[in-house]
Amino acid sequence: MIRFGLVGIGGYGAVWVRSLKRLRERDIARISAAVVRNPEPYQEQVSRLQEQGCAIYPDLESMLAAGGLDLVGVPTGIASHAPLAMQALDAGYPVIVEKPLTAAIQDARAIEAAEARSGLWCAVAYQWLHSPTIQALADLLDEGSLGRLWAARSVIGWPRGQAYYTRNAWAGQLRTFQGWVLDGPATNATAHYLTNMLYLAGLRAGASVAIRTVRAELYHANAIPSYDTSCIEIELSDGVLIHHYASHALRRSIEPQMYIVAEGGTIRWEAATDTATVTWNDGTRRIIENPDMAWNQGRPLEQASRIVAGHDPRPLCGLSEAIPQVLAINLAFESSGGVHSIRHLSQQADIDGDPLVYVEGMEEVLERAVAAGGLFSELGVPWAVPTQPAIAKGYRQMPQGEALRRFLLD
Repeated sequence: MIRFGLVGIGGYGAVWVRSLKRLRERDIARISAAVVRNPEPYQEQVSRLQEQGCAIYPDLESMLAAGGLDLVGVPTGIASHAPLAMQALDAGYPVIVEKPLTAAIQDARAIEAAEARSGLWCAVAYQWLHSPTIQALADLLDEGSLGRLWAARSVIGWPRGQAYYTRNAWAGQLRTFQGWVLDGPATNATAHYLTNMLYLAGLRAGASVAIRTVRAELYHANAIPSYDTSCIEIELSDGVLIHHYASHALRRSIEPQMYIVAEGGTIRWEAATDTATVTWNDGTRRIIENPDMAWNQGRPLEQASRIVAGHDPRPLCGLSEAIPQVLAINLAFESSGGVHSIRHLSQQADIDGDPLVYVEGMEEVLERAVAAGGLFSELGVPWAVPTQPAIAKGYRQMPQGEALRRFLLD
């Protein structure tokens, strides 16, 4: 049975604990050790883990020194991913981190360097990328029956009230004492759907395609330093255009949807059911469904266990698959020059007693954008601010442009 060392059991770490419990029941993997810096709020969970033979440590250094592990899991806040992953790799352990890989491209490259010098691997737990539906779409596009990929778009509208931005120290923040966060829908909550499109467009290990430019508009209606609304356009080196539209500043939910247009047909994917409808130009249709959608959260941990056991050669989502999202977000900030305010059009409402800041008509803006393509400013949205493209070639340090540097550092 594969022995996991887990850094943290609270927050999203609790989801990893539940997934590893199921893997333990299937004799695949178990939590052998865990870092719990503050045991007081987690006394019941700690006792339960200890009863199962899990050792508890106050910090990662102590856990690594004790040994007896096969890999280290890092389901922590964004800013801590790089230092913790590098510490584990340098100590001789492969790593799986929660998404996104990092906030800043320089931190992602630092993990890449640690991976190279250790000869080990770092996986990233993008659960939707591990979905059988997304993997089937990748196979379909790779085999060529749909012809050349032309464009991909996704849209997500998830209302998030005040509790969302006070749930931890980094929510809605640009950085913390640990480093860059750049929190926002495309960075974190909806990063899955941006990564799915990049992955399906071919940005994977050994890929010949890369990001060429990014145009983006980042906004906030909430009183947060970072953004709660974004539209991002990514041009790839082969001419494919990817658009990602997301907002937390709205009243009605728009569940994640992805639309792909290829030379020989189209794909529509809906996250609510993890179902894709593929339609060829001759009218032929195929429905692709996930037989066990409830297990999506555990698939990255299961695949990491398979690599350690020698059953899989490399992470399905490794650095090659995760770094493009980090680069896209950094270039989005560069293009936008920071975050623009739309407070003058926001209003207050209460959803289940939680104060919610929203922008009137945001639902219609998102739906119109995903149907037409382009950025909000090109659609005549009154509060939208036009921006210029940011170039990916040679981009290795965030911030780079003077406008973003002033916004982030002044």
